Amino acid sequence: MKHTSLFRKSLICFLMVALAWTGTALADQWIHVEVENPRDDEVVKINLPFSLMNAAVAMIPEDVKADGHLAIDDLDMDWQELMALWREIKDAPDATFVTVESRDEKVEVKKSGEYVLIKTTESTEHGSDVDVKFPLAVVDALLSGPEGTFDFAAALQALSDYGPGELVTVRDGDETVRVWIDDQNEAD
Repeated sequence: MKHTSLFRKSLICFLMVALAWTGTALADQWIHVEVENPRDDEVVKINLPFSLMNAAVAMIPEDVKADGHLAIDDLDMDWQELMALWREIKDAPDATFVTVESRDEKVEVKKSGEYVLIKTTESTEHGSDVDVKFPLAVVDALLSGPEGTFDFAAALQALSDYGPGELVTVRDGDETVRVWIDDQNEAD
């Protein structure tokens, strides 16, 4: 009897550890934001597990999810226009879609493989660079809901599936902003 009880306790402990490990394996991705300002001797670090972000996404009001409308400055698109534009971008071959150059700045928007890349370089006195690497799968997932509905949970899952890597880097003089995904619970 004593051995059976010990066996049961061991089996229960093993199953609990296995279940805990499986849960962390599914939710082990973290998104990090780090802002460094050496001039003011400030560093801000934000570390969020995707599981917490998923819980926050569940709290988005239905009217926001079902808006199906995109308005950016003077650009106003309905759902059908948005879907048509996205299909064209997604199906297009790798290419630079937009290049804007001035004396002090260059902006490029391109598709490369499974990503949209945005790069801005400013050659002013202190200079600044912005690099954005955004997975196409995230936009696909966002637009995968019923017509007129944004699926934020699917987009978040696609972002988690993206795996470790840089998403955004901004260098402005001596200030730096980074956004990346990895499996660490604290910024490196």
